[in-house]
Amino acid sequence: MTDRSQGSVISLHSGVKSGAAAAIPALQGIVSRDFFDAIFEQSHPMYVARPDGTVIYANNGYASLFGTGRSQRTGSQILPALRSDHRDIVTRIARTRDVETRQVSVETARGTEYYLSRHFPIHDQNDGFIAICGSFINSTRQVNAESKLRLEKRRFLDITRAASDWIWETDVNGNITFISDRVVQAVGQPPLLLRGRALTDLGTFRKEGSGSSKAETAMENHVPFRSVPMTIESIDGETKVYNLSGVPVFNEKGRFVGYRGTSDDITARLAAENEASSSRADLEKAVREISHKNLQLEMTAKKAVAAARAKDEFLATMSHELRTPLNAIIGFAEVMGLETFGPLSEKYQEYVTDILNSGRHLLSLIEDILDIARIESDKIPLELEPTSLRNLVDDARILVQKKATDKGLDLSAVRIDDDIALHVDPTRSLQIIVNLLGNAVKFTPEGGKIGADTEIRDGNMLALTIWDTGPGIEESDQERIFEAFKQAHNGIYSRGEDGVGLGLTLSLKLARLMGGNITVACEPGQGSRFTVTLPLMP
Repeated sequence: MTDRSQGSVISLHSGVKSGAAAAIPALQGIVSRDFFDAIFEQSHPMYVARPDGTVIYANNGYASLFGTGRSQRTGSQILPALRSDHRDIVTRIARTRDVETRQVSVETARGTEYYLSRHFPIHDQNDGFIAICGSFINSTRQVNAESKLRLEKRRFLDITRAASDWIWETDVNGNITFISDRVVQAVGQPPLLLRGRALTDLGTFRKEGSGSSKAETAMENHVPFRSVPMTIESIDGETKVYNLSGVPVFNEKGRFVGYRGTSDDITARLAAENEASSSRADLEKAVREISHKNLQLEMTAKKAVAAARAKDEFLATMSHELRTPLNAIIGFAEVMGLETFGPLSEKYQEYVTDILNSGRHLLSLIEDILDIARIESDKIPLELEPTSLRNLVDDARILVQKKATDKGLDLSAVRIDDDIALHVDPTRSLQIIVNLLGNAVKFTPEGGKIGADTEIRDGNMLALTIWDTGPGIEESDQERIFEAFKQAHNGIYSRGEDGVGLGLTLSLKLARLMGGNITVACEPGQGSRFTVTLPLMP
């Protein structure tokens, strides 16, 4: 700026050496404040000060923005004092004669504002140093914009560092101009070494049927592409697969300037998909095998059903065919035993007795076999009715009394003091109790004792226990004795007693048909306890 009203020039910028000799007197007050105000009042805040810090001039903008509340008198004028940091700058420029540019912040009623300040020495035309001038340009908008830009850039960098994907940009030739730090995990090299290289140098895109990749075709045509697999081998030899997606970038004039995109690691996902595919194939194979086996099982089951039906029919037929001649044999033996047609010798009498006992035994076995066949085919009839427990036990005791007496067994404890009404089939229930008492008589040594105990369980079931003082049964045999054609005696399977091992099997099936069960509890040498549970009358 220059002052031409007095015919002199005052240099207000560093390095200008022009003006009249009257410059110093002008700055000392020859030129009035009105003159300076007319020139500088409407400009940015500014001041002019002597090297000692005395303010020669300060416009209202400076006074209102940086006024400290202190003032100084210069001639007839009262001017604001310099702010302390501005005074330091003036002192430094007076010593160095250098220009200083600084960004300063000021708290105003509108908030924090920023000003770009420039402080420079003033020389006259003879290169004489006469003053320091400072001007301030409001740069708040620019500072805020730069701050916001830095924040956005920091946010972008934080996101790129935190994201599992890596981000990339290329120029118009497909060369990398930016790539995020995450790329180190893919190729094992820092981004700095990758800039300037072609994107396709990182790895190999998956080719399409045409021989080129979908990504390369899209980049040639400047169109977006998405999720195109790229196989990348890192410097340590590890191979991974990444999905690359990108969009073309155009400047404000619509000119293509490059690509911008992301990449995510799909190696683990592909491995999981391959494993799932393999597992699915194995599962389908297993399903086919299971279906084939099910078909075989179905055919086997049909054969088994047919075999069971044939067995039942055979048993029923054979039982009928066997019972008819057996009944005749038993009948003739009974007639011979009664000597209806004349006396028999003692030897023939023994033979008749043996024939009669053997026939009855054989008929009993046939009846048991037939009953089991009927139970398995669900053809055994049951007629549930009120039945006296005392009568059942008394009748069963009578039926086994002779054999017990022959062995000298005590059956006095086989009795029911308080009668109990059961809801059972009386014939089948008697058959169960006779089987249990018969086994006790069969396996209890001479002079032993047999008894019966009762207990009400859950309010609706009777537990009848037949106990003896026999040899007991090994624990390992206690479940097997309920299997067909199995016996146990002194802890081993034996055929030492009469029977083929169908009594307990038949009794258990009959008890379960009536809603009950049979269990055994015994120890070798301490006798046996067989408990049958049967339903009470409601």
